[in-house]
Amino acid sequence: MNSDLQYYALVTGASHGLGRAIAEELARRGHNLLLVSLPGTGLPELSANLAGSYNVSALSVETDLLRREAPAELLGYVRMNGIGVDILVNNVGIGHGGAIGDYSDSEIEESVFLNMRCTTLMTNTFAGELGRSGRAYILNIGSFGGFMPVPYKSIYSATKSYIYHFSLAVREELRRSGVSVSVAMPGGIITNGKVRERLTKLGPLARVNALEPDVAARHLVNLMFRGRSVIIPGWTNKVAYYIGCALPFRLLLAMTGKIFRGIN
Repeated sequence: MNSDLQYYALVTGASHGLGRAIAEELARRGHNLLLVSLPGTGLPELSANLAGSYNVSALSVETDLLRREAPAELLGYVRMNGIGVDILVNNVGIGHGGAIGDYSDSEIEESVFLNMRCTTLMTNTFAGELGRSGRAYILNIGSFGGFMPVPYKSIYSATKSYIYHFSLAVREELRRSGVSVSVAMPGGIITNGKVRERLTKLGPLARVNALEPDVAARHLVNLMFRGRSVIIPGWTNKVAYYIGCALPFRLLLAMTGKIFRGIN
């Protein structure tokens, strides 16, 4: 580990929701921040607030991670500013839903590019940088829906399944490099009014399983630092996972299809 470098936690999709909550949880624990989000989402103001509240350094880069060049540009920013990265949180993503045949081309591209390509490029681009810190962490944000095919969320659940398998494979590859890779598989996170409305439509079970962003972030960061491979925040979600494993696959598909039909 280069003791001369100042190390930062790089968090994508950091301006709102779970990404913002994870950034604040890391700042609360004394970690410097390099926050990444779209222009016009209040990122500089958030960085300044977190720096002032928790006495950490908080840098911000406004960029569109749909751009293929963005991960390499972020690495260039890190090296140009002479800082190190010892935590990478790949949080950016999008959750379009609906019946196949009804998606727009742009919705499909956003889902595949942000949920899969961006996480893959960021991990590939920063793996070497993280390995130089001596001890480092990658937290990839998947979804509970990534454990199974979900009718009417078919693209979303498939991309999150990719994140699940990709993370566990990379965890094994990086095991001897000092880089711990964790994948978060949360259920509903109450990030805004639209999500709250969708949870209401899904029924009481979905509402019970949903978590506020700060609660989920605290749990995810705790277990990331403990080196947990798969993190399912919330005990009700853990119970739901084991019940799902015990159900016949065809019944599980029928149940999820009935739940999500007409919700999106």
